[in-house]
Amino acid sequence: MIHRFAVGTMQATILSDGPLLLPAASDIFDGLPPAAGQSATRTTIEQNCLLLEIGGRKILFDNGLGSQKLYGPDSGRLPASLAEAGIAPTDIDALVLTHGHCDHCWGTMADDGTPQFPNATIYMAEAELAYWESDPPAERDEPSLAGVARHLLPLRDRIVFVRDGATFLPGVQAWLTPGHTPGHMAFLFEGNWCLTGDVAFHDPLSFAFPDARSAFDTDPLQGVETRRRVLARLADAETTIVGYHQPWPGLGRIVRHGGSFRFLAGA
Repeated sequence: MIHRFAVGTMQATILSDGPLLLPAASDIFDGLPPAAGQSATRTTIEQNCLLLEIGGRKILFDNGLGSQKLYGPDSGRLPASLAEAGIAPTDIDALVLTHGHCDHCWGTMADDGTPQFPNATIYMAEAELAYWESDPPAERDEPSLAGVARHLLPLRDRIVFVRDGATFLPGVQAWLTPGHTPGHMAFLFEGNWCLTGDVAFHDPLSFAFPDARSAFDTDPLQGVETRRRVLARLADAETTIVGYHQPWPGLGRIVRHGGSFRFLAGA
């Protein structure tokens, strides 16, 4: 499943890796008011991988869950989406990672242990890789720790670290947005666009209740501070966002709504 559009002067495509089935929202968020998100129904979110074509180079932002089915049977569609778009894995020149969680980088290596994108340089924050390399105790029972060891560390020589505020590819600026993970990054693009990663992953709860702490954040309190700061900036600047987990294809704007925010789909 693909969706083509433009980011400034750049050709862009959203490539679906398929939806994820998460626990009920009441099991994810701490601090929701009693009337919000208390249904026992499990939560479904999308995986919207962004492909930009910049000066003849093809840049893929995040790459999904790979062949693993940790969150339901419907993930792992990125290879089919690439094929639908007429793009071979060998065509990808760069992988840009918002962070190291499983649903964002487990498409890096194929099941046989070879690189899925053999010609790609990998861009990410140094603080992010350092966190996973530190063997953090809080992550030892989580799949992402082993996933980084499998999908990123074998390609350590291909990783280029990007600094907060740096324009490291034409028209692409890094924005350090920690809390979800220590080195989580969003990315700002020409034409007033932003790829937000997992700063606010759930529509509508992450926007309507930005102070609700997420069980998926490594530092939930910092996640709240970052979420409020990022959403306020994007709303005030009327920035169009690419939301990795927002409803397909993830494009829209953030608007203020009382003391919180709303995601308005469409671009």
